[in-house]
Amino acid sequence: MDMNETTDLIKSVTDMTATVAGKIGEIDQRVDTAEEEFDQFITQSRLESPIFRQSKNQNCSLTGSSMDFFTKNSQYTLNVSLYRTIVTGTLWVDRDPEEKEIMTAMGMSGQRYFSPSIRVMKMVWSGYQVENHSSYSMFPTPIANGSGYVTVASYAKLVSGSIDGWWLTDVDSSWGLCGVHLPGTTGRYIHAHPYVDSASGEVLFIWPGVVSGHVPLDRNSPKWSYWPSIYSESPYAN
Repeated sequence: MDMNETTDLIKSVTDMTATVAGKIGEIDQRVDTAEEEFDQFITQSRLESPIFRQSKNQNCSLTGSSMDFFTKNSQYTLNVSLYRTIVTGTLWVDRDPEEKEIMTAMGMSGQRYFSPSIRVMKMVWSGYQVENHSSYSMFPTPIANGSGYVTVASYAKLVSGSIDGWWLTDVDSSWGLCGVHLPGTTGRYIHAHPYVDSASGEVLFIWPGVVSGHVPLDRNSPKWSYWPSIYSESPYAN
């Protein structure tokens, strides 16, 4: 084989390699697109199934420093208050930076109208002693039924201290969706109480609740909302 033939062969192999690499890239892109479309289909399919709220008071009405229909741990000091309210009807450009941060974390960026108003709650605890106290904070009552698939979640932001679990699972210093899924177990009941892990702390939260069904818990594409209650004919009952 002379030099020209060798050069032509090398070029042919190089061209073929580039073609194969290009085809592999196209296949990888198609696989990625198919996976994304499948994930979107699964998410939408789950949301098309009815979601009903088992817990009461998702919009967090208060009596004193306690949330109605929530039982809190009396072994250490735990107080809940209204931090602020985000109301419907305001143009996005007129909302303050904190409102925009919260609503963006809830998947509501740019949204003007919604119901109900968003009550942002603040929970502050102090005096917790790991060696003397149970670590549970507070849980919705009546207790939830875990016989079928259940989602427990909220939107939250950790201000100080350490707390985790249930509707505050994976809470951190940025606003975001927190929560867990629980597959159904015959006869199961649920006390959905986050656990404190510091002597004191503070956390902000919105719309804590327990619902029957699967609500996706993707922080980058949040679907958690204010869900219809099983206790009332009105879909916006607290």
